[in-house]
Amino acid sequence: MTTYDEIAACLDAEQLIYRRTDERIRLGFVTELYEAPDGDHSLELVISLQDEGELVRVLAPGAYYFPRKGSARKLAAVQRTLNQINWETKILHYEMDTEDGEIRLCIDFPLEDGKLTTPQLTRMLRLMPNVADQCHLGLRQAIDDGIAQPTEAELCRRLERFAKDRP
Repeated sequence: MTTYDEIAACLDAEQLIYRRTDERIRLGFVTELYEAPDGDHSLELVISLQDEGELVRVLAPGAYYFPRKGSARKLAAVQRTLNQINWETKILHYEMDTEDGEIRLCIDFPLEDGKLTTPQLTRMLRLMPNVADQCHLGLRQAIDDGIAQPTEAELCRRLERFAKDRP
C-alpha cells in the first residue's frame, strides 16, 4: 500500500519534475521518435492510486487517437498491432477506447501489502517513453496506412523466404 506522499518522495529522490493534485501526479518525458498528437516529442504521464493505494496506475492518456471515421481495415490493423505490442511487452500495455478512438499506454502495478520503492517506480516511468519510441513507427503505420505490425513469426517466415529465393 502506498500514498501520493510516498510517490512524491520517490520522484523527488530522482529529481523528476512533476505536478501534483489530490488525486494524481503528472510528469512528462522527452522522446526521440514518439510524437504526441500536438506534435511534441514528449510523453505525458499520469500516476494515480487505486484500491486504497494497493495499486499504482501509470497512464499516458491520449498518446494516439484513431479517427472516428477510420476504415474498418485500418481499425483492424491498429487492433492487431496493439495486440502484437501487448504480446511482446511484459509490464506495459496499450489500451484503446473504441468509443472515442483514444489509445493510451498503461502500467498497473499491484502492491497489495508491499511497499513501492524508488527503483520500481523509476523503472515503470522510464519504460513508458522507451516503449512509446520503439512502437511509434509501427503504430503510426497502422493508424495512418492500415498496415499492421508483423508478428515475430511473420518476420521469420519473410526472412526464410528471402534467404530461399536468393540466387
